[in-house]
Amino acid sequence: MPRSTLRRKVKNAKASLPSKVSRTFRRKKNVAKRIGNTKRNVTMDSSVLISYVISKKDNTINKKVVTKSTTDDRLMLTDVIYQECLKYTRGKNARVTKEEMSGKLKMIAPEIISISPVPSEKDLMKKYRIRDKNDLKILYSVDMTDSVILVTVDDDFSDIEGLKAKVMRPTEYLFEQEKVKRTTKRRK
Repeated sequence: MPRSTLRRKVKNAKASLPSKVSRTFRRKKNVAKRIGNTKRNVTMDSSVLISYVISKKDNTINKKVVTKSTTDDRLMLTDVIYQECLKYTRGKNARVTKEEMSGKLKMIAPEIISISPVPSEKDLMKKYRIRDKNDLKILYSVDMTDSVILVTVDDDFSDIEGLKAKVMRPTEYLFEQEKVKRTTKRRK
């Protein structure tokens, strides 16, 4: 069948569709453009990952957030954040062993990205202006992995100068696509 005939048939088929269907299709296409169909690099703070590992229930926010980051986006786990998570297991009140923590982290992110050696604290303080010096390595991890989003519950990350990634709370990250869908519904 010649291309011109095929184009004509497609054009006629589109014309025969009800206008509501085509509007809905266009709306979904616009939402997909705004959200982006490509996978984004997402880095999670160690506190989010630790609560994911120690949580026994499947329906918690952090479980959903980690699931979303591994299916819809690309979870970037660096050696620095991995070591931060393993430090938790050394504490008195640790709910999991080092082996359990390591196993679950490797299960959600099979590849741990090595960014060592980390620059000195002075150099990092020049680049990022943040109150808590312990968070400097996490910020460095975010930049080294070219992450677009940093998911954290820490309030210190809310107004950081020098960070390229968008800082989001777990619930904000989980429901970000629904916000876009809601705004398109209002524009009818």
